[in-house]
Amino acid sequence: MLAPRPDPSKFFVLTATQPKTELSGSSAADLSIGLGPVRLPDYLDRSEIIVRVAPNRVDMPDNDRWAEPLPANFRSVLETDLASQLPNAQIVQFPWYSTSRLDYTIEVNVDRFERDKSGNTLLIARWTIHDGSTSKPLIARDSHFNETAKSAAMEDCVAAMSTDVGNLSVQIASEVRRLTNMTSAQASP
Repeated sequence: MLAPRPDPSKFFVLTATQPKTELSGSSAADLSIGLGPVRLPDYLDRSEIIVRVAPNRVDMPDNDRWAEPLPANFRSVLETDLASQLPNAQIVQFPWYSTSRLDYTIEVNVDRFERDKSGNTLLIARWTIHDGSTSKPLIARDSHFNETAKSAAMEDCVAAMSTDVGNLSVQIASEVRRLTNMTSAQASP
């Protein structure tokens, strides 16, 4: 007779961080920003947390899982981090109503978002800020972030991955502030 065994699974979520940044200059006051679409590769859209073990090989540990779908968690954390970087801006998640008046839209394509077996994390993303009225691309950037977790424990790795998302928000917010300052300077006589 088989005795019941407890489920050894552990569940993790990304969390918003307080990324290091200088919020000097324009605070992007009264902006309305559309965030999305935010796309992650299909291989990350699973409950298991992916671990890169070789350049062309990934593993999925049996017991380490995302508590919610990673694409939704990533978008939510990126939105929260952006809101902390642009405190007076309204962030609207994709899809938004066609009648929404947006100053900018931010499209993010994540190429890689994972950890390796030593606890190092990697976030590679391409993102574009578009004019909210015309959809004209204003800025397109590639971002590459990596953190070294305090240990190879999954708790520390997920915390480092959260920091990567926070660092992405700092970079995007910096460009939003720069665009806002340029627009304000051009509008001034």
